[in-house]
Amino acid sequence: MKRKPNILIFVMDTQRVDNLGCYGYDKQTTPNIDKIAEEGTVFLNNITPAVWTLPSHASLFTGLYQYTHGAGVFHDYLSSSHSTIAETLNLMGYRTVGFFANMWASQSNKGFREFFLVHEGSSEDPKGSLHRIRHAIKWIEENYTGSTPFFMFIQCMEPHLPCWPPSPFRERFLMKGVREEEAIKVNQDPNLVRSGKVRMKDRDWAIIASLYDGETATLDSRIGILYEHLKRKDILDDTLFIITSDHGDMHGEHYYLGNHHQLMGHHLCVYEELIHVPLIVRYPEKFPPGKRVENLTQTLDIFPTISEILGIEVKDLQGYSLLSSLTERPKRNFTLTEYQKSLLMADRNMNVDPDFDFRVFNRWLKAYREGKYKYIWASDGRDELYDLEKDPREKENLASLMPQKVKEMKDKLERLLSSLPKGEYKGEIRHPRKVENMRRLKVWEMY
Repeated sequence: MKRKPNILIFVMDTQRVDNLGCYGYDKQTTPNIDKIAEEGTVFLNNITPAVWTLPSHASLFTGLYQYTHGAGVFHDYLSSSHSTIAETLNLMGYRTVGFFANMWASQSNKGFREFFLVHEGSSEDPKGSLHRIRHAIKWIEENYTGSTPFFMFIQCMEPHLPCWPPSPFRERFLMKGVREEEAIKVNQDPNLVRSGKVRMKDRDWAIIASLYDGETATLDSRIGILYEHLKRKDILDDTLFIITSDHGDMHGEHYYLGNHHQLMGHHLCVYEELIHVPLIVRYPEKFPPGKRVENLTQTLDIFPTISEILGIEVKDLQGYSLLSSLTERPKRNFTLTEYQKSLLMADRNMNVDPDFDFRVFNRWLKAYREGKYKYIWASDGRDELYDLEKDPREKENLASLMPQKVKEMKDKLERLLSSLPKGEYKGEIRHPRKVENMRRLKVWEMY
């Protein structure tokens, strides 16, 4: 009987595609990831189904859209009724272990036989990624003999804000002409920006982008350590090695509802900087080395990919196997990304300013892409339409110029949603910054 592959999913929290070498960046931020990409397959148009940690991980682990699993900024936990990758692989005889970096991702840990929420940090390792990699390597050394395959999940917080990479990466990537004394004073709290307490300048955004590069390079070096260990142990080619991200990040490229609120961090929008994320798969037996795939993919396609490779049937998955996207007739020809009414953002901004007008967050979004067009449905009627071939940065909203295209895309989105089971979840935030904020939101019937 053929031996089952080990499976390793590595999530770079908040990682955009546009500062990775294998996605065309001209700075040397990711030499290790680029090497893995050369030995594997790069998916160039991979879209996350959600824009922040909890719902994105929930979709990755369940193979479901947020519309069905329900976890998000309106309902901040994942229901126990949905099966996960780890539960399925337990039944297949895998050792399952997860190394998580924050509470939101760890809420999707259902099924892992071993689970670690690793926070340790130091001056050389502020976000604990080096410690987490060493912990994972130690686990492999102590537990893997070759007789039983493992499923390992690793999440690291780089390049999530706040960005302050350790040496030598900070010195290597900090914007020229900027001293550390200036850089450390730049605001990196998105809630101060969202609430209007701080207005970022172009120089501030440029400094953050350079620190973001340093954080990406930091994590790339950690990934290189893990890669070399798998190679030395001679299990690299026997491991389905997946590198991806839960979502990207906004660095002032767009505004929220006009020019009043700058967009920083992740939440409140579904623009490409936030939803276009890397996906690199190394497994020579199934994924051709050096292949670059233009077809659309989503991170919830990972679960169906694993099930196809293992030759098992998992019912009710909503993604499509990535193996299909390698062909000229892929099963997926659209992407869907969702953002719920943001009780969570209302809570956080009320914590910054108790008088903040939280009504600006009383809207929800759905982005539907097919071909070169991307349609953003907004609950308040402020729909958007973009031609991503001509306008990849989404600067010209075509909705008023192309009403028939808007109707066509909206109808397709409605048919898709109608075909999916709807998770019937009431608004509930179990982890508010302040309980009083939730009481006030309830008074005003926000939920």
